[in-house]
Amino acid sequence: MRKTLIYASLFIFAACSPKVVQISSSDVERGTSKFEGTTLATLTEGKTLYEANCGACHPLASPSAKNETAWNQIVPKMVKQVNKKGGKEILDAQKEQLILKYLVTMTSAPKK
Repeated sequence: MRKTLIYASLFIFAACSPKVVQISSSDVERGTSKFEGTTLATLTEGKTLYEANCGACHPLASPSAKNETAWNQIVPKMVKQVNKKGGKEILDAQKEQLILKYLVTMTSAPKK
């Protein structure tokens, strides 16, 4: 029950938070060229995880604010912080990868 409430709260928070970037089919194509099996669903899940977990502690950076190398250094450190702050594993390795796939894919998104 508690887990359901946590996920519901995260979903509501993500839905109400300012949107960083809208994902398009061209983003999925670009992601697939970098990460096999990238879908709209995986990028959307990565975005939701990013907004809900990272945005809970500080303002969100646009994915294009950093390059791939920087995101690959920042995200693992921040995942450790989230898990430490939560007192348990909130973001596992799979969720970390979803966040990274989203950020790295959207890093090279054309400016709108």
